[in-house]
Amino acid sequence: MMSPNEIGSLRRTLLQRGAAMTAVAVSAGLSGCASTYYLHKKRQDRQQENSLPAVSFTSQRQRITKQDASVTVNNASELVSAVQTPDATVWIPENVTINMTGNTKNPVAPNVTIASNRNLSDGSGGMIRTTGYDRDLFVVPEGSCRVTGLRLQGPRTDYFDPQNNKKEAYYASGIHFKGPKAVVDNCEVFGWTAYGIGLGTKSTPTQGWIHHNDMHHNQMNHLGYPMELFNGMHLIEWNYFSHYRHAISGYGYKTNGYEARFNVVGESGGAPAAFAFDMHKLGEQDNYPAGVETAGEYVNVHHNVFELTDHNAFSISGIPQRYARFANNWCATAKGGNGAGAPAVSAPSGTEVRMDANQFGSNTVSQGRKWLKQLSPDLPLSNGKPSIQSWSPPSSVSDGLQSPSGTPPSTEEGQ
Repeated sequence: MMSPNEIGSLRRTLLQRGAAMTAVAVSAGLSGCASTYYLHKKRQDRQQENSLPAVSFTSQRQRITKQDASVTVNNASELVSAVQTPDATVWIPENVTINMTGNTKNPVAPNVTIASNRNLSDGSGGMIRTTGYDRDLFVVPEGSCRVTGLRLQGPRTDYFDPQNNKKEAYYASGIHFKGPKAVVDNCEVFGWTAYGIGLGTKSTPTQGWIHHNDMHHNQMNHLGYPMELFNGMHLIEWNYFSHYRHAISGYGYKTNGYEARFNVVGESGGAPAAFAFDMHKLGEQDNYPAGVETAGEYVNVHHNVFELTDHNAFSISGIPQRYARFANNWCATAKGGNGAGAPAVSAPSGTEVRMDANQFGSNTVSQGRKWLKQLSPDLPLSNGKPSIQSWSPPSSVSDGLQSPSGTPPSTEEGQ
């Protein structure tokens, strides 16, 4: 349970889930105003926990407003009923907290959007929360879904270590997307002991687009993920992470992987084995023999700022079907040597990790933040789809992009 002080300091939490409808599918680009980058002035307590202030990337593109909604809900029963209508756009007002404690596995119909106003005209967003160790408050069994502008709060924000034989009693998870496409944007996701957002299953890959979120204080030992990428390929961009065990966790199926770009990753908060971006091998999972080395299809990590110093920025524990890339990142941890987080990348023998143009050392992270701040307002629209390919800013952006001294060059190695 959170104390009153914790609730006050973490009040800007966000969940949103909504249908990626035909015109608003994951594959659709963002539209409208440019995204912005700023520091939340109301986070002085969190800023003191990190060497640099918390960052908020926000987007005003393709935002849902109350006027777009087909129904407004104010409590759990209204929400559970509303999300069972296909194609519904469900609005949770800014001043509403919906307590879902003990109310789990609620189905969401195809093409539903759950929306509020977090980061929309300085709105704080409505909240969905649980105070219990509840598994999957909502499940999207089929169809696309979008969650936008909300706060999603789990039961516990502190780091703790349940014993192995008791850990399942402490699992808490928010929304599990099992349909073909999912979008989670401009949300705050925190307090989840297992995961705030789950994507895909063994038999159903989900394409996720996770962007412009603040994901923090999800840090139970053994799990502790803002998102669990069970299956499918995902684009993860313009997020801020802190206090996690893994900020991104991949399960390892052959059809599982992700591209992560333009994110800022703060300190882990001291949890053991807190690798920031991770891809497991199937042999680590309970339902596979230990010798299975498969670790997804590919992982493409580029143009991220890694401020953690206690663990690896990126860890892949097996062999991907294609390869992994780690390029053009700014890393506070050393590339190698005896530092707590060295090396920045951990991979077993036989895993191909293509590394190029990364910067290492504590003085690089502010340069990376500056570069992303310059890039954010002018970058052309994303299509929401991940890619394994190298990336550099288009000429319309790079011509005016002032690269700070020591930042990685914009041109990367070939595919």
